[in-house]
Amino acid sequence: MATLGDRHPEESRVSTTLVLPLAAVAMALVAIFGSDDSFGTVTVVGALAGLVPWALVAGGVRVPLLAFVAWTLAAGVLVVVVDSNPGGMFPLTIAVVYVAKSTDDWWLIGTMVVASCAAIAANSIDVKSVHETGMVYFAGGIGIGLLSGRQLRQRDRLVDELRAMQQLRVEHAAVEERTRIAREIHDVVAHSLTVVMLHVTGARRVLGSNPARAEEALARAESVGRESLDSIRQVVGLLRAGDDGRSATEPSQPGLDALDALVAGYRSAGVDLSVDVRFVDLDPAIGLVVYRLVQESVANALQHAPGAPCTVLIDTVQPASPYAGQLHVEIANSPARNPVSTVAIRSATRPGLGVRGMRERVLAAGGTFRAGPDDAGGWRVVATLPLRAAVAVQEPSTATRTTP
Repeated sequence: MATLGDRHPEESRVSTTLVLPLAAVAMALVAIFGSDDSFGTVTVVGALAGLVPWALVAGGVRVPLLAFVAWTLAAGVLVVVVDSNPGGMFPLTIAVVYVAKSTDDWWLIGTMVVASCAAIAANSIDVKSVHETGMVYFAGGIGIGLLSGRQLRQRDRLVDELRAMQQLRVEHAAVEERTRIAREIHDVVAHSLTVVMLHVTGARRVLGSNPARAEEALARAESVGRESLDSIRQVVGLLRAGDDGRSATEPSQPGLDALDALVAGYRSAGVDLSVDVRFVDLDPAIGLVVYRLVQESVANALQHAPGAPCTVLIDTVQPASPYAGQLHVEIANSPARNPVSTVAIRSATRPGLGVRGMRERVLAAGGTFRAGPDDAGGWRVVATLPLRAAVAVQEPSTATRTTP
């Protein structure tokens, strides 16, 4: 079932645009045929003339509100005062609803209300009877019409606000999705290109002295490049979902179970990487954040401090209560041993997005993030993440605890 926010705001106004003119027609018929002596020439002419602006409104013609008020008041006064027919108040009541719904100009609304009440008062004075003219009841009806019109206007205003909020929500969701996809592509490309460049650089250096080792490095670079290309195709496939009537499948996301392969890839490229994982089974969403933190931090270390040892620590923090715990992730690298070689890996003018992406991931997961230089002149990334659906701490992975 469609909700209010799913409907176009004009749909909520179609009902009043059609119902009020129909109600005006019904009230005009009541004024004409309401009593045995009400079917007079002046009443018929006045009641039918009062329907002219309503016909224009129902037909979608924009009638100036001042002209609408003047026309309907003139027709109503003709029936009520000139022909002494209190039934002419029924069309005036519907006109009050329309005017109160259509504007916030209280001078115009007040004119319509006061003039309508003055018409029935003049009729009561003319026949010298409040009871016979129903002056009290018609005055109450005018008041109810005024309140009804204001309620309809408030509803229209709320519909507009809901529609605007819905549009903002859709735009915000689109921005978040674009940011997420851009972050995924950046993480994949930054990591894979860094490893590829390390292998290519190593192959170039040993090409003359050890062709077999150079060929092995090039083969590894080719393998990493193909894996990166597959990952990018999966992410780009999400952007094209629905183009051919089919929905794209969300690509599988790595976690701590893929950390061994990530570490092995860096070490095969000659990175002095030490990893200590003391918590290996936790919520997949948190596992993805941890994996991306390690991936991006080590890639940044290779770009900014090539040749420097890099250490990774993933451990739990003692929970303050038996119902809560946190995961501590720390990646640190020593100062660069050969700063000149950074040119072979990256351009010095390239703006960095890695730290920003890591911070966004950690904060979105409800954690804290800090990155910056340490006292030894290196770089340190520290993040604290909630465990969420993680289970008890298990023994460290022997593959990831090995120090090179």
